Amino acid sequence: MHSHHKAMEGSTSKETHFRVVITSDAFKAKSQPARHRMVYTLLKDEMAQEGGIHALQLRTRTIDEDARQATEDATSA
Repeated sequence: MHSHHKAMEGSTSKETHFRVVITSDAFKAKSQPARHRMVYTLLKDEMAQEGGIHALQLRTRTIDEDARQATEDATSA
């Protein structure tokens, strides 16, 4: 957490930075920015809350993309 950030002053939440991994076929044929917009839309209330989500790192893949990455990771290990 970056408690020194001006926006975080007085925040009661200590959990403000998140890394989220989502695998879904809802992402098929969508660009990364479009996928991220889908997630941001779902989290808009949490993002808007005082002391809510301050930083969000997203990894969004389809089921096929995730399987391909797992295969690549296994062959390179």
